[in-house]
Amino acid sequence: MADKKITALTAATAGAAADLTHIVTDVATTPTNKKITLANFFNKIPTYVGLAATPATVASGVIDITTPITFISIAGTKAYSLAAGSAGQIKILICTVAGSTPVGVITPEADGSDGYNTITFNVVGENATLIFTNGGWQVLSAGGSVDQTQISMLSA
Repeated sequence: MADKKITALTAATAGAAADLTHIVTDVATTPTNKKITLANFFNKIPTYVGLAATPATVASGVIDITTPITFISIAGTKAYSLAAGSAGQIKILICTVAGSTPVGVITPEADGSDGYNTITFNVVGENATLIFTNGGWQVLSAGGSVDQTQISMLSA
């Protein structure tokens, strides 16, 4: 197998943290073939990881959980839902259209310990970054003119 070309290997369709990948180190001096786990490889990336998927745009209804970024388009009063994601998944919501006295109310999948039950957008530029953990979407940040009153708190 030592003389087999990488292009001739069977392709993997999914990877686990303990899986190995080929890496060539010291390319400027003495190139050396080495192995690295996928977990170590991704933990050592010295730059941001781009979100290459085209953002989805939604005018009402269900927000797609398969794209990392969703543009919210609001005209009038609209209701949106955000289903459960995968543990560690990041979702970014950005209001890009707000017309006709806009009120866009987003109801994300919640787990009861996240402290809120809706997020309201009504101005272009408002945004929220969420992470799915413990069975619900947690708010990491809210920006634009979103303030604490627009993240409706659960009643005790």
